[in-house]
Amino acid sequence: MNILVAPDSFKGSLTAVRAAEIIADAIAQCDPAARCILLPQADGGDGTADVLARATNAQLRSTRVVDPTGRTVEATWLALPDGRAVIESAACIGWRLLREDERHPLHLRSTGLGQLVRAAAGAGYSDIVIGLGGSATNDAGLGFAEGLGFRMEFSRDPGGGVLQALRGVTAVHPPEEPGDISITALVDVRNPLCGARGATAVYGPQKGVRPNQVEALDHAVVHFASVVCRDVRHVDTGAPGMGAAGGLGFACAAFCGAPLREGASFVRRMTGFSDALREADLVITGEGRIDAQTKEGKTIAGVIDEARESGIPVVAFTGDAAGVPDALADALGLAAIFPVLPPGMPVSEGMENAEALLTGAVREAWPRIARIRRSPHPGEAGISSAR
Repeated sequence: MNILVAPDSFKGSLTAVRAAEIIADAIAQCDPAARCILLPQADGGDGTADVLARATNAQLRSTRVVDPTGRTVEATWLALPDGRAVIESAACIGWRLLREDERHPLHLRSTGLGQLVRAAAGAGYSDIVIGLGGSATNDAGLGFAEGLGFRMEFSRDPGGGVLQALRGVTAVHPPEEPGDISITALVDVRNPLCGARGATAVYGPQKGVRPNQVEALDHAVVHFASVVCRDVRHVDTGAPGMGAAGGLGFACAAFCGAPLREGASFVRRMTGFSDALREADLVITGEGRIDAQTKEGKTIAGVIDEARESGIPVVAFTGDAAGVPDALADALGLAAIFPVLPPGMPVSEGMENAEALLTGAVREAWPRIARIRRSPHPGEAGISSAR
């Protein structure tokens, strides 16, 4: 059996690369004859650079920039063999760079990401891909623009109200040679910039925005966007992806003219997923949580859809399945879902023991997985006789 192992990360515990290795090792223990093709996936957010570095002959570069608090950090980025540079926003403005007591979005800036883009351009890379996701900021890209070299005019000392205080933007062109730089933004969500489904309302509380701050911050983002659209470039703030990474989707479009692309499909193309799929009898994927929203553009949704078109069954491992696993699997087009976290175990304990738990879950599930067969009719999933 040829098995394509293509998980996303189990956020907070396992990278996609490590999860793929664990799954393959556990299968080898169960059936040494099984051939595993490791092809970890990502969606443009945290871990994208690691996945692409593994799948290509990319060169790892590093540049000193500022983190969301203004501290200097060493941020890595990729120089791809085809001449493109890939920058991961989480590498310089990610929430993982901050202590718990530093996660106050009203005082955090995305400046380091703009600096990283300038560094890549200064190194001679004219085609730059920015992966958005995992950011700690909710500044709609104000800091990003400053890092690129745009000049902001404020009506007063802005302090924490920097977005509301913006009066104008001087439209300088990023980074060094504007006519020769092309930027593409990879998004991992489809939210607009503002409103009930916008960056602040949906993701702000996860980043530390207090409930009583959400409405005012969203209004400030609206104001900021209106000034940018007037002075720099008009874009549709309601378009899908504008709210990615605290509004950086909007900033990439407005300040750089960047098209927004689905990060997961970009990564599948770059890792040669379609080619690897031709050799597979089964696909194993996974991520930290699987629920009814998984099919709304998440990494493994694309894996499932592409495999199903070729009649190749997909099974998934997840830290937490929201609902009855078999019913959820049917809804998502999976042959089976296998939760990793044992019933009653706290999530924190599960995350601390993620490697051992995933290994055990694969071993336990293997007899059922081994009975799943590829469908002779493309577009249909394989069926496990063990259900």
